[in-house]
Amino acid sequence: GRGRMPHQTTAMNQTDFTLLILASGRGTRMGGPKALLPWTHGDRIVAAHAHLAQQLGGQAVVVARASVLRTIRPSLPHVRMIPSSAPGCWGPAGSIMAAARAGALAHSPWTLITPVDAVPVEQPTLQRLLDSRSPRAQAVRPRFEGKGGHPVLVRTQIIMNVYLEQGPTPLRDVLRALVVVDVPMLDPRVIADLNTPEAYRAWTGREPRFEAILSDSVTIDKNGGFD
Repeated sequence: GRGRMPHQTTAMNQTDFTLLILASGRGTRMGGPKALLPWTHGDRIVAAHAHLAQQLGGQAVVVARASVLRTIRPSLPHVRMIPSSAPGCWGPAGSIMAAARAGALAHSPWTLITPVDAVPVEQPTLQRLLDSRSPRAQAVRPRFEGKGGHPVLVRTQIIMNVYLEQGPTPLRDVLRALVVVDVPMLDPRVIADLNTPEAYRAWTGREPRFEAILSDSVTIDKNGGFD
């Protein structure tokens, strides 16, 4: 209803962490929305990320364009979906801000952030990242062969403070101001992304293919739901 405040999370259970999947890019280089890329066992890549979080007791939140959310919603009924119409120049920061403004993160003390086109990591990798939290840590980041990767784990209160008060700040700029624990990993997936058809072919051996999606011309209420 119109009286609902953005920070209310009555529909969400308290969880140890939220995985925030950033999927609002148009996928121009890939040829279609990357959230819809086929992954393993008939799943789309967005579902692979979401299922990984749920297996470890977390909640998944997807930020994407309304047409993409309408397409994936039937197959991911327990995933919260936040539509974003942020300008493309804001990049992933616009999606993080949309999730913060919708109150989608406030039910968990920690938020894991991943682009949808990051290769989904192995379950032990994600567990090690979660196990590396400490009282002094403000963020935890995986590294492979000296390179920082995804997903990045950040205290939710910091995300809320930055993106509600400062606007669409690039995550790398946020991390520069934090106490970050870097965790060496043996999983090369933490630095692998699928931002081009060539990268997708290298990981899957297949051509990227996209199903038809519903029109962008849908009505979204002010609380981030679909009419």
